[in-house]
Amino acid sequence: IQVTYPRSGTHWVQQIIQLILSKGVSVETFNEFLEKAPFLEVQEVKTTASPRLLRTHFSMSKLRLSEKAKYIYVARNPWDCCVSCFYLIRESPAGEFTNGTFDDFLDAFLEAKIGFGDYFEHVLSGYSHRGDSNVFFVTYEELQANKKGVVLRLAEFLGEHHRKVLEENEEVLQQVLEKSTVAFMKNFMTTNPKDILNVLKKNSPHLQPAQVISNQESCPSTDIHILRKGVVGDWKQHFTRENIEKMQTAIMERTNGSDIMDLWKCD
Repeated sequence: IQVTYPRSGTHWVQQIIQLILSKGVSVETFNEFLEKAPFLEVQEVKTTASPRLLRTHFSMSKLRLSEKAKYIYVARNPWDCCVSCFYLIRESPAGEFTNGTFDDFLDAFLEAKIGFGDYFEHVLSGYSHRGDSNVFFVTYEELQANKKGVVLRLAEFLGEHHRKVLEENEEVLQQVLEKSTVAFMKNFMTTNPKDILNVLKKNSPHLQPAQVISNQESCPSTDIHILRKGVVGDWKQHFTRENIEKMQTAIMERTNGSDIMDLWKCD
């Protein structure tokens, strides 16, 4: 089960997982991608045969953890996560924020009013399980800095034989690395807003964003691009001095007593 707060590398890491399991063969459509790893929040998951790949935006604290399951938690620094959420929400049919400013969005993000719960509670709950034997904890930033190393560790976590395949077959390893780039994934990671709305309607009520569009006819017809830039540090182009102070205050208050922010000392 892959666990992430939204816009923390959900699709990127899931693509890597699928590529490892398929020996470098990628899906060709976004629908196929979703079918291979549905969201735990979606009701149809109950009928999925085991063993299976699942994804969720639930925090670890809200999951019924099982020793028989493997969990992959991906954490992203709050600055970039906030910016990426801002752009997705602006495009999404899930909420009426198309004309909202980043200043307004930052307040909503810090007050956990954008849906999917509180960012800080989410990452802290994941961080608290980082030492569990059935949990693979990784940051978005580490994956950016050392993709090959993370891929090999992840393959071993999924099963020693998966790492062996990558170590003994350079071509398969290169396929995994190349087909998990933003450039490659953008070729198929687009979806229609109405499709997103249909998924949201099936989610658990507390995961619904604050303002759900009730009339499906109002959804724009243009596709939403799931991936944006896939970079570290883009927040520096968006945060004003006042924004930075707000975020720093929230970080100090919400992570007091934890060393989680040491994960992003250099970011």
